[in-house]
Amino acid sequence: MISFNDISKLFSKNLEGKFCIEIEFLIKEELTYQSCWMGKMPDREDKEKEVYWYGLVPDGSEAYDYDNFGDFSSASVFHGKSLKEIWEKVEILSIDGCNPEDLLLS
Repeated sequence: MISFNDISKLFSKNLEGKFCIEIEFLIKEELTYQSCWMGKMPDREDKEKEVYWYGLVPDGSEAYDYDNFGDFSSASVFHGKSLKEIWEKVEILSIDGCNPEDLLLS
């Protein structure tokens, strides 16, 4: 299992205005959230800024953007709970298209 601390470290990396982080995940025992994405990317208008984002359902109706990791990880977007609160139920499927354990342990 990937710890919340590991994800925090991953999201703290500097994107240098040109890189992105994309994480595919699901929430165990939660039918609504079986095909979710979260990530970090340079702001489209100001490359010095970074956007933290969620795309929680395929139709795009639960998509959210944040200016910082604190707001992103504490936003109550999972049926009134935050990423921090539900972390034990999060299953990371891929990080930037790679096996999460291989990527984080390398």
